[in-house]
Amino acid sequence: MTTESTRQTVTVSDVAAHAGVSRATVSYALTQPSRLSDEMLARVQASIAELGYVRNDAARRLRVGRSQALGLVVANSRNPFFAELASGVETEAARHGLFILLANADDNPERERQYLRFFESQQVNGVLIAPVGAVPEELVELRKKGTPFVLLGKPEGDTIYPSVSGDGRSGGRLATEHLISQGRRRLLFVGGPHPQVVDRRDGATDAVDAAASGITLETITVPLQTARAGEEIAEQLLRRGELPDGIFAGNDLLALGLMHRLIAAGVSIPQTLSLVGYDDIEFAELAIVPLTSVRHAGDKMGAAAVLKLLDADSSGQPEEAEFAPQLMVRQTSLRLT
Repeated sequence: MTTESTRQTVTVSDVAAHAGVSRATVSYALTQPSRLSDEMLARVQASIAELGYVRNDAARRLRVGRSQALGLVVANSRNPFFAELASGVETEAARHGLFILLANADDNPERERQYLRFFESQQVNGVLIAPVGAVPEELVELRKKGTPFVLLGKPEGDTIYPSVSGDGRSGGRLATEHLISQGRRRLLFVGGPHPQVVDRRDGATDAVDAAASGITLETITVPLQTARAGEEIAEQLLRRGELPDGIFAGNDLLALGLMHRLIAAGVSIPQTLSLVGYDDIEFAELAIVPLTSVRHAGDKMGAAAVLKLLDADSSGQPEEAEFAPQLMVRQTSLRLT
């Protein structure tokens, strides 16, 4: 049996000698197993298991200057869309032998910067980030020092950096055209100040401008896109008296909060008003009235971001990839009869 003290002294050379292969073959087994035949890989793995070899990643970082980790920063982990995004990132990273360090900025720019400084100290291989606002200076500095990054979503201001996002303007137009097609005329958009959400609002405006006269669009801006914020907006609408007959929410959490409070107050959805959300999180389909939503396939966006990051690591080409939206029609927006 291999003891703990013995385990710590086993080296790659020991494994190579035990398996009767070169050090390079052992290295391939540890980092690029697809380069070896099944028989050769099994032989090396058997020696690793028998000798109790444990790879020293700290030492490896000192030799090659990078870890096998990618840093992922999301704006707010309480939003289920970011969980789907992170799942796609993790799955694709694993295919390339990489691991994910996940950080939640919690909509706080300073916390976001702290995580970026931490990632630098850990010498991550690259950074994927859904920024809270503008591109942080710490991120730009990381890139100058040789650590690539890819933006998840659209940051504030113009950017020349690689990014993967959903086409929010097209998504907003789809959602609003759908409401109009259901006979809705007094429309309301509720959303936060984030650039991607502003794109959704602009798409809604495009749809109203292109429609027949007599359709109005009101906008209410909220600081955070949470279910609680949706409930608070519903309270405001109820106190005001006259309700819109169609609501487009900047994300599903807002929409679900709106739905919960309005139904509790006796408002019938969709008979009294139609409601459309955005992101198509899992809870949308499971809501008490299944929620119509716009989907961008967060898992596929996350996977695409990893591939773009690995490409950026070699080419450094700043390119933007936009995913087309898909309208998922459910009961909250049924046609008036």
